[in-house]
Amino acid sequence: MMIRTKTAPFLRTEESVGSMMRDMLLALAALLILPTVHYGVSVLKLAAVSVAACVLAEIAGCLVAKREINISELSPMVTGMVIAAMMPPGAPYWLPAAAGAFAVLAARIPFGSTGHTPFNPAAAGLAFATVFWPGEMFRYAQQSPAAALKAGLKPEAVPSEMLWGLTAGPVGTTAALVIAACGLFLFVRRAANWQIPFWFLVSAAVFAALFPRILVPPLTSVKYEMLSGSLLFCAVFMMTDPVTAPRTVSGGALYGLLGGILLMLMRRFGVYEQSAGFTVLLMNAAAPLIDGAVCSLQAERRRGREKEE
Repeated sequence: MMIRTKTAPFLRTEESVGSMMRDMLLALAALLILPTVHYGVSVLKLAAVSVAACVLAEIAGCLVAKREINISELSPMVTGMVIAAMMPPGAPYWLPAAAGAFAVLAARIPFGSTGHTPFNPAAAGLAFATVFWPGEMFRYAQQSPAAALKAGLKPEAVPSEMLWGLTAGPVGTTAALVIAACGLFLFVRRAANWQIPFWFLVSAAVFAALFPRILVPPLTSVKYEMLSGSLLFCAVFMMTDPVTAPRTVSGGALYGLLGGILLMLMRRFGVYEQSAGFTVLLMNAAAPLIDGAVCSLQAERRRGREKEE
């Protein structure tokens, strides 16, 4: 007996896609409130440039490919907002524009419309910007907690400051409490699968406790790792992409577990202080394999039960 997974698109109706994307946009917009208070309107300008670049790239790509232009389902806007949230507050405006254009033209347009992309476009754009302009991607007024941990140093910020985004880092990823509230909103609205970020955070926390990067108690290591960098943001807004994540419940749990471990490994052994984009892309590539393995295991168990009967 052959077990097959469904083919894209996995989002069933245009209305359901639009509803999910509106919820995602609302949550992403909420993430920019505190950074705007801290850093000023430049945060909103970064978001506007990023979204505009993604929309214009979508229109241009569809024209070249002679494909119907449909931005009403808001996917390019979500991609732009995710990219903007991962930018440093002082980033030049061309940086999110370049990341957004690459995200759409290289990781979205060649594969068709929403529901067909094998890789998260925002993750592709962020990885592109990180490889070519790491100095701009990680330029902050002071050392970020993620950079301190990467250097083997204890961050100057205390966890309570990291809860409210009072530390250096990407504009939309430093306020842990706001990210948690936005995640809860998305889970209640069923715009995101809670199981993936849950197991992602569990595996990352266990890894942080067992293998701390600095000489602190395990619980302190967990606090710093969970609240620094883009780990929480990645768990809630990037790993949960329904198009690129596994389709099975067990596959989603395994996807989250492996993703959390992979991110922690990249933090420890990788080149960059932020590795969310690379982690998501690698897990996207593994998603079909995870689903295939889960379906095969389920088929074997089903056949075993049938024989017993």
